[in-house]
Amino acid sequence: MKQIFLFISVIAFVNNINAINIDESNFLDFLSSKKYITAQFSQSTYKDSQERKVIGEIKANRKGMFKLIYEEPLNEIISSNGYQLFRLDKEIEQLDISPIDDTLFESPIGIFSASSEELKKIFLVTSCSQKRNHLKCTLKSKSDNSFIRDVLIELYERKLHSLTYTDTFDQKVSLTFSNSSWKTIPDHEFILKIPE
Repeated sequence: MKQIFLFISVIAFVNNINAINIDESNFLDFLSSKKYITAQFSQSTYKDSQERKVIGEIKANRKGMFKLIYEEPLNEIISSNGYQLFRLDKEIEQLDISPIDDTLFESPIGIFSASSEELKKIFLVTSCSQKRNHLKCTLKSKSDNSFIRDVLIELYERKLHSLTYTDTFDQKVSLTFSNSSWKTIPDHEFILKIPE
């Protein structure tokens, strides 16, 4: 009987967490509680009335590890083991390795790979609006020297749906995500397999 009561209590607790409304005051807490993200994406970049499209996949965790796999039309992988940045261009068979610096976390990948403390140090939530299962929140960088000006994040049923930002080059970048998940990703998934 005690086990049944404990099981029901756990379910009630989980449902209570899911029922909490997300707004400007707790959106960063919600994001930082998500330790992992994986999703496919379609990215559109707009500048001077021109559009460029790319598709790919993202994996990231709050330990600073991530992997961005760009497929069509690029053939490039950008990844980090938490302290080094790897950029592999398969077309020209080139690999660049550089140390991670703090400015990387001020970019959109930092939203998913920065620690909870870093995330709150870098971004400020300026607004949130919710309609049924859609939640849209706008983040602004606290630094005037940041690569991005503002970021609009949309969740659908508490899963990542889209992310749009404007950068310092006046480019508008819009990413639409599919098959997004907050589930745990093993560390070995972030290791870049370097061709000979």
